[in-house]
Amino acid sequence: MTTMKIWRLAFVMLAAFSLASCSSDDNVERRLTTNQKERYAQNISGEYSGEYIIIYKDKDCTDMTDEKGRHIITKAHEAIFGNVQLDVSDNKMQHVFFQDFPVSLISKVVDADEGLSHALAEASPQAITARYGFDYDTDYSHIKWAFIPNVMLLNLNYGVADHHIRLEFNNNSQYYMFTEEELQQPKAFRSLAENGITLQLEAIYDGSTLIQRFGYENGNYMHIIFKTE
Repeated sequence: MTTMKIWRLAFVMLAAFSLASCSSDDNVERRLTTNQKERYAQNISGEYSGEYIIIYKDKDCTDMTDEKGRHIITKAHEAIFGNVQLDVSDNKMQHVFFQDFPVSLISKVVDADEGLSHALAEASPQAITARYGFDYDTDYSHIKWAFIPNVMLLNLNYGVADHHIRLEFNNNSQYYMFTEEELQQPKAFRSLAENGITLQLEAIYDGSTLIQRFGYENGNYMHIIFKTE
């Protein structure tokens, strides 16, 4: 066999090996089935009582310093609201409801519009709603659960005018981990919520006009943690 033929044969064998490797199961991305998602959603669904721990920074917060006068950390306020409830729906809705969130507390961090701040202070508690979903973790040994908060809409009257207020929240760029065994248990969400589910206030709009952003640089912020009892 000539040298050229040998090289051609080697090239064909290498190409065939490469194709076989690419088609290996190791390189196929696994997805949760619809049945898995339905079963997991059923097992985390339910009503979970607990409390809100709300940590926020406003203009009255002070900076803590060490004995040499160096800045260490801003001392934020903390407010705790008990006897609240988080509801998790099944796979038909795939929503989380943070019930009875104290909207009036947001008035503490809104300093860009005094009229809006006063109106928020009179607002009744509202539910923060969020969509949720499941996915595999990268090593497939755990299942990730994550939620995306919806916009909260409020109609407020102040300054002799109606205002369509939009409150935007985020999930603090977090997702939460379950093992498949944990997701087989009823009320599986309780163990996760014992450690706290976290939201952040992101921005507030009047219609399409941005009033204030939160959690940026040295500005005000609000972290909302729900914990089961």
